[in-house]
Amino acid sequence: MKAASLSLALMLGGCGALGGAGLIGNAPSTGQMVPPEQLAPLAAPPPGRALWAEIGEDAGPARPVRQEGPRRFWRMDEGFVFVTEGARVVATAGLPTMLLASAPIGDDPLRRAAPLGPAPVRLAHSFDLSGAEGRPEQMRFGQVVQCRIEAEEPVIGGLIERVEICEGAAVFTNRFWFRAADRVLIRSEQWIGRDVPPLRLEVAVEGG
Repeated sequence: MKAASLSLALMLGGCGALGGAGLIGNAPSTGQMVPPEQLAPLAAPPPGRALWAEIGEDAGPARPVRQEGPRRFWRMDEGFVFVTEGARVVATAGLPTMLLASAPIGDDPLRRAAPLGPAPVRLAHSFDLSGAEGRPEQMRFGQVVQCRIEAEEPVIGGLIERVEICEGAAVFTNRFWFRAADRVLIRSEQWIGRDVPPLRLEVAVEGG
């Protein structure tokens, strides 16, 4: 966890935090999410193994800059950096609120490629958060949420939607869309910290 946060800080270098630089628009109230019908389709992602990222009113390609085991580091042109592990966003930098680390408490089926069953799944996550300036009084460690991944909805347009509802230290809903034919992740909408909009990602999948 700490290694990922340090790598994020090194990649941002002397750019500083981007709050106030136009990276994000108005943040939604706690727990408010963009409806799924407003998520699809996102603007067309560039070809290759890149992501199209949207946060608030800003959008653009996120390019891979590093890989450490199952973790992939991505950077947008505006300087926003985030780390994914499987379908999850597990760390961010370059926003007024930074997700320093996200760790499952027990097994997290969305961090591996195995198909999910039809029944609901319960799990928990622990988050470490910080303000953009990284002052000790801004940091919050071990923020725990209890989550439930709902049973799969019927396949619509070749996609399977998984909805994750979380409450505890924060209240939010994550959404993940997988291609039904092979369970490849197509897009997601994820909470990445208090007082910032959810991060919406679309994956450029070969053959999609």
